[in-house]
Amino acid sequence: MRAALFLTTLLLPLATVQAAAQATAESTTAAPNTAPHAILFRLGQTYASVVGTLDGSGTARRWTPGESLGPLARKQIEATMRATVLGPAGKLGTATVGGRIETNDPCDWVRDTRYLSTVKTVFPAHALSAPWNPVPRPITALPLNSAPYLAIVAAELKKRGLTAPPRLAQLLRTDLDGNGRDDILMVAASDPVDFSEGVMRSVYAERAGQYSLVLVRESLPSGVKTSVLGERLVLKQPAEDAFPNVLTQRIGAVADLNGDGRMEVLVDDDVHEGEGTTVWQSGVGAAPMRKVLEWGCGV
Repeated sequence: MRAALFLTTLLLPLATVQAAAQATAESTTAAPNTAPHAILFRLGQTYASVVGTLDGSGTARRWTPGESLGPLARKQIEATMRATVLGPAGKLGTATVGGRIETNDPCDWVRDTRYLSTVKTVFPAHALSAPWNPVPRPITALPLNSAPYLAIVAAELKKRGLTAPPRLAQLLRTDLDGNGRDDILMVAASDPVDFSEGVMRSVYAERAGQYSLVLVRESLPSGVKTSVLGERLVLKQPAEDAFPNVLTQRIGAVADLNGDGRMEVLVDDDVHEGEGTTVWQSGVGAAPMRKVLEWGCGV
């Protein structure tokens, strides 16, 4: 997320805080002057934020942050387009997105348009305008009381100095890279992720021992590779006057966003008066997953 989204040292480690230098680098990305291969949106109940556009050719395809919309991408969005709506379990349907593009205030890097036709879901959701099938392999939700995966969470918490009971908020199985081996995606959280009103509600840090972890265990010929996509820990009791810190994270979607046959993982999160999405792509060989795109808005 952007440097405008503040977290204090209460939530460790500070890897969740994006450096101002990265935000500056993204904001100076040159606007593409060719039509994008795909456009990724983050959906609210009535609006769609432009997360990024996929530009370039062949292996040189790259993501351009939504703040640097090229003229042809802007023209497509303003004319409206059909996009596949995506959630954690895969495709939810298609919807019309677009119309007038506005700049979000106070997040002046955010480009918002309209989510014109609704698909039954909870928010945030995501939409991808692309000619390929964004979910080439099934995604299965597994029981949250699965003992082997609770044991994995317990071990990860112990590594971080927490003895809190392991608890799973999400547990998904899919083949991310198409190698024929299933991968496991986990969100572990000390507190439930609440969608009771149809929108993800923030869980604030209030006591020592709270946590939120996003883990991906990829099955490779050489063994299992674990990547940490999100980590928020409350290691000591927050001071009464501490800045409000939010723990909420979840896997918002799993989809092939760039048409290469591999599926990326979209992680949604909240901070105080803000929200964000980060796109992660599988690394090569034993390399961990890497961040390829991020969007955030908040004060």
